[in-house]
Amino acid sequence: MNKSLLLATAALLSTTIAWAGINYNGTALQENTEFTRTQCGTMGKKTMPETSGMACSRQTPGYLWAHGDENTGKKRKIVAVDPAGTLTMTVNITTTGSDRDDWEDICTGVVNGTNYIFVGAIGDNNLAFKDQYYIYYFAEPAITSGSTTTVTANSICFGYPDNNAHNTETLMFDNIEQMFYVVDKVENGVCHLYKLPFSATYGTTVQKLTEVCALGNGSVFNYCTGGDITPDGQWMAIKSKPYVLLWERQGSESLSVTAQRDPVQVMAYQEEAQGESLAWDDASTFYTTSDQKSDIPIYKYVRAVDPSVASVTGITIDGKPLVGYDPETTTYNYELDYGTTIADLPVIAASAANDGVVNVTLPTSLPGTATITCMSKNGQNMVQYTISLTVSATPSADASLASLSVDGAAIAGFQPDVYSYSIVIPYTAEVPVISAVSGEKHATVQVNNLTEVTKTPTNASVVVVAQDGVATHTYYIAISRADAIKKVNEVIMTNKYSAFIPQNDSTRIQAYYLAGEAVPTIASHIEETGTTWSQSGSVITLTGVDGTSETYNLVVEPVTPVDFTPNEIVCDGTETWIKGGYGWDNSKKWKFSKTDSDYTREMNGKTHVELVLPACDTLVLTPNSGTERDVRFFINGVEFGSKTKFVKTKVTLAVLQSAPFMLTVASAQTSGDGGVAAIRMARKSTTALDDVKLNNVQCTKFMHDGQILIKRGEHVFTVEGLLVR
Repeated sequence: MNKSLLLATAALLSTTIAWAGINYNGTALQENTEFTRTQCGTMGKKTMPETSGMACSRQTPGYLWAHGDENTGKKRKIVAVDPAGTLTMTVNITTTGSDRDDWEDICTGVVNGTNYIFVGAIGDNNLAFKDQYYIYYFAEPAITSGSTTTVTANSICFGYPDNNAHNTETLMFDNIEQMFYVVDKVENGVCHLYKLPFSATYGTTVQKLTEVCALGNGSVFNYCTGGDITPDGQWMAIKSKPYVLLWERQGSESLSVTAQRDPVQVMAYQEEAQGESLAWDDASTFYTTSDQKSDIPIYKYVRAVDPSVASVTGITIDGKPLVGYDPETTTYNYELDYGTTIADLPVIAASAANDGVVNVTLPTSLPGTATITCMSKNGQNMVQYTISLTVSATPSADASLASLSVDGAAIAGFQPDVYSYSIVIPYTAEVPVISAVSGEKHATVQVNNLTEVTKTPTNASVVVVAQDGVATHTYYIAISRADAIKKVNEVIMTNKYSAFIPQNDSTRIQAYYLAGEAVPTIASHIEETGTTWSQSGSVITLTGVDGTSETYNLVVEPVTPVDFTPNEIVCDGTETWIKGGYGWDNSKKWKFSKTDSDYTREMNGKTHVELVLPACDTLVLTPNSGTERDVRFFINGVEFGSKTKFVKTKVTLAVLQSAPFMLTVASAQTSGDGGVAAIRMARKSTTALDDVKLNNVQCTKFMHDGQILIKRGEHVFTVEGLLVR
């Protein structure tokens, strides 16, 4: 089958197949077949190119808000469209506290009776914005056809509990808990759900999300690209590229509890190319669309509701699902904790299918019976459940913890039956605060925090005493302080070479120079704040503020240029005249990597590759066959020309070097890798740029697209004499 036919077949399959029975967490998911899918409109590329987020208006029902993927300058806006995709209103946005690009999702919510719009500047493909993720929020304006307005948005800055960078495309708001829910996007691994309470008083302080749970097992449901929560809080929908999954809230439980149950799969959903947007209108309708530079369809999903059905889909007691619940079983027994009185009865809640109405009646004394009735939407049918409530005759002996946290983040590897943990905090960090929640609500918890942390591990402790006053468990957290930071960020030699620390030898700082020239020395260096640099000969010592130190050996090696040849040299990885910290592999060839914002890749030598070459006038570089990359070229450390597209074919450089030289190919973009696969050199037959003759006819020499060309009359030739036109 040829390539075009394969692509056409793949496109056809992607629009007709709903992948069924996916393995979410070790078992195949149940299938929801209640939704039907129709295309209701088209989002024009001029209306909003690369639509990255979409939300339903609450202030003016019947409209959708949308934003694009790039949001700088005049692009910092959202638009209101109707479901047909017709542009209705534009809202330009100014922000306080940050102008982060990469807006990835939008949602709407109600806070103290006011409708709000929340926009998430939460994308981070290059993992470069740790603790610099923002939620912009402002009161939702009324949508007026044909109008344009400007709003100033407040901002909430947040980071993740593991203190790492995360790429994220899903921001949701739960009206019930007044809580943001965020899902990270993981290409190879497990996505996680996080939460953060809404508050208008955070100011500029970086808030830490709380991790809720993993979503799936990472094998099929990863790469989460969008999601939303219904206005009534009953349903949470999260989409990856091939699937939309639904979680249904049981009663008044937290969505943190809901999310830990297996979801159901929406079978009506069909995979969309770059599908990134999902927006609930109400509990039975949601919309989806895609992030593309072309016109894109808007799809509407509607859930069929049978108004005659009276069915309870779930019962919870204090937010936890009733064990053994089955809609066909109408009577249950439940034992309450020892000491429970009628004044502290648990919260019993239930949810109904098909928009039925639930009523819960609690007993007036204990033991007693709770009654749950569910009336169908049309009021014609009813079902009733009873729960016989008794009180335990003996106090609980449960002295376990349900959770253990450090500065609000769950401690890694926590298990209720594991009693010893250890953590290492950064040298400059404040003394951490331990917090804990008991596994049984009547147990008492005593946390003994530390007042000082040194490099010697010292135990903080959590003592849990069961309700019976006898059973006790003590959890120990050994806390120590890491050595102070000792890090070099940049080393530039006198020949302008950017030295690096090889990945296979962390004790060496490596530099190169052109054989025959003077051995270069260090011209400048940049260290992390708090690091002190000292050098004695070839030994470099980095010292932290705590007095601890690390040493490096400076190794400066000459490189002999390759011999000149007019023939193309196809690289095979054995070239001694090519040097790069990223090295060679068969797919990327002599590699160079994306740049970053914290020097890491530069100090690993990954961002550039050097070719040591003989005197020549013109170079033709052939990259590997990957995507084109932005690069910069340097000759002997001095930038040559300006940023260039290192295209998939070849790049021609008029270098005009009369002596051996070092050519640097350096990445000029923040994503993706590139590589040099082959090189060809040329020398012109004459040396004077302003005195060129062909067949004794005076000619004009000029450069075009980095190539030396010679014009004679109406004809143009290369320096090798080849006719261009």
